Amino acid sequence: MQRKTTFCRVCEPSCGLVAELENGRVVSLAPDRAHPVTTGFACHKGINYLAIHTDPDRLDTPLRRDGARQPGSRFVTTDWDSALADIGEQLGDVIAQHGPDAVAGYIGNPTAFNALGTQGVMEFFTTLGSRRLFSSATQDCSNKFAGAEAVFGTSTLHPLPDIANTDCLLIFGENPRVSHMSFISIADPMAKIRAACARGARVFYINPRQIESATPKTGEAVRILPDTDLYLMAALLHEIDALGRFDETAIAEHGKHIQGLRDFIAPYSADAVAGVVGLPADDIRALADTFSAAPSAAVHMSTGVNMGRQGTLCYWLLQMLSFVTGNLDRPGGNFYGEGFYPAARAGRIRDDRVFFPSPYGELRHVRGVLPGNLLPDMILTEDNPVRALVVIAGNPLLSVGGEGRWREALAKLDLLVVIDLFRNATAEYADYVLPSADMLEREDVNICGLGMQYEPFVQYTDAVVPPAGERKEEWWILARLQQAMGKPSLLDQEPPQPFARLDRMLSRSELSVDTLKQAPSGTVVLDKQPLGRFYESFIQTEDQRVDCCPALFTDAIEQAHAIFADLRDNSPAFRLINLRTNFMHNSWYQNVPGLKRGQHLNNPLHMNPGDMEALGLAEGSPVVVSNSHGEIDALAHADDTLRPGVVAMTHGWGNGSTPGMRVAQQHPGVNVNVLLPTGPGSYEKLSNQAFMSGVPVQVSATEPAAS
Repeated sequence: MQRKTTFCRVCEPSCGLVAELENGRVVSLAPDRAHPVTTGFACHKGINYLAIHTDPDRLDTPLRRDGARQPGSRFVTTDWDSALADIGEQLGDVIAQHGPDAVAGYIGNPTAFNALGTQGVMEFFTTLGSRRLFSSATQDCSNKFAGAEAVFGTSTLHPLPDIANTDCLLIFGENPRVSHMSFISIADPMAKIRAACARGARVFYINPRQIESATPKTGEAVRILPDTDLYLMAALLHEIDALGRFDETAIAEHGKHIQGLRDFIAPYSADAVAGVVGLPADDIRALADTFSAAPSAAVHMSTGVNMGRQGTLCYWLLQMLSFVTGNLDRPGGNFYGEGFYPAARAGRIRDDRVFFPSPYGELRHVRGVLPGNLLPDMILTEDNPVRALVVIAGNPLLSVGGEGRWREALAKLDLLVVIDLFRNATAEYADYVLPSADMLEREDVNICGLGMQYEPFVQYTDAVVPPAGERKEEWWILARLQQAMGKPSLLDQEPPQPFARLDRMLSRSELSVDTLKQAPSGTVVLDKQPLGRFYESFIQTEDQRVDCCPALFTDAIEQAHAIFADLRDNSPAFRLINLRTNFMHNSWYQNVPGLKRGQHLNNPLHMNPGDMEALGLAEGSPVVVSNSHGEIDALAHADDTLRPGVVAMTHGWGNGSTPGMRVAQQHPGVNVNVLLPTGPGSYEKLSNQAFMSGVPVQVSATEPAAS
């Protein structure tokens, strides 16, 4: 038995793993107990990855579509040279006839955890000259990039909660026990939260559910109504200010535009927002008192809030809760985890011309990408349409709102290329499906957690095994495409040096890939930077001050007041939220047999038992869930963790027409994104973030079939 150390690349913590090999095949994945930071912790995501690596439905050779572009198309195998030559020729023709913006790219979430893949994507689309780049970030986190940029002057400055030392922690829209947190690279967060509670810290989870993370030993759930977090945050700030607990010294020394913040929160007292957020006013005041009276307090938020209508304003007020109470850059508050490279400086923005005109209204790029919700419109338009699309490690057909619109758009393309592990739902419309290597088949550095590490470290891993079949790394595929189009690429060097850029970054910490290779577990633990440097070294605004009310937010603030009035006067019957479970993570995990069990064989509609009784529904009753965007059939499932008026379904199902993933097709479930808005007006203008959680729906019993 051979053992090799590596690390997980499914989410930010990059937990250390040990792979066991027999006869050159990986037979087990287990936590790396010798890892100096993750110390034997790895969650179900990393351990279950072995099923993806060994899945018999994995792509092993390039495929070319033979026939009509539609689900169930016939695909034939081809070779790399022929496939890349044909794709390169077609891309070149599109650009020659219609310009580089006729070619678009959609980049899926796994690319963020692939250092060379991320680099390859940037080089490919920069070389092509296309500005039409889209990514899954606008489905889950682009509000944080936009918010940090406006408040701190850089899209890559995201202060982390000091869980080990805090006395009070507010966690909005996140379920650490299931998701293991986002925008913070932290191993075993529940153990750290449990330890904090054991020494007396108060932890509050603001969420529409009694989530799994909230227990007597790990904190309390505050069950808010969905898509109202902005008004709870505003009310907390309002009440803290009324208590005289704004830290005027910190504000005077390091802040600006504080009056704009006070003007915004002025209407939102605890009494004013109580009915809208679904919490008693006294409970809101008590929470404000607890947070602001604590010797130290910290905040964090994640996708449950990001996916609402006002994620950027929420991220703004989250930072204000930390800053105006004096908890930013202090022990027990929020701090910046620098890592091996000055990422905060790298994300600095100096151009005030954020928006540009378009047929869809004013648009902007957030970290280089446009709203994913607009891509189908840009394909279907008659005015300068997208004609060729390259999808890398993504499945937008099922992961972006408006499945029907996506099917129409994908069928219209002149060329669709999908680079992935599987022939997923999107790939059913592809002209070419190109097989990529997985995380066990490529070398890598844990770059994704840069600037977000609770305990900073950098790790290198070699490929645990060579890529099976004819699988290739994404950077290689894209570099070969550049060559096929007569463009310069990394492969022009002999030998290629794909890690040269990373070596330059590592040199800032006097490291290199070679030095990492020599370290135990390929890992070097970095010194934790002392607090007190945030305003001097990390913030990137011109005057190094926190912007407490960015001018960019003016229109969004007016809209926030209008949304509040509408919620106050017209509360929907049901609001649909996204349900995270241990049995569904992204497109790749949909095909894992071991994750299909019990109620997880399909995608039921979770409902409060009282709501089910009021509608005459029993467990397993067929229901219709509908709104102005679409309609789906589901089965009702009683879930007393949900507050009344809230229903929940899991994202990413709906593989009834995906024969390339046989397990997923056998248990297709239903795609909740049919109910999500798409096109102009379906996303937050500030950040391009799609509206995906807290969406109003109607629920009714399915009418019996006529006899």
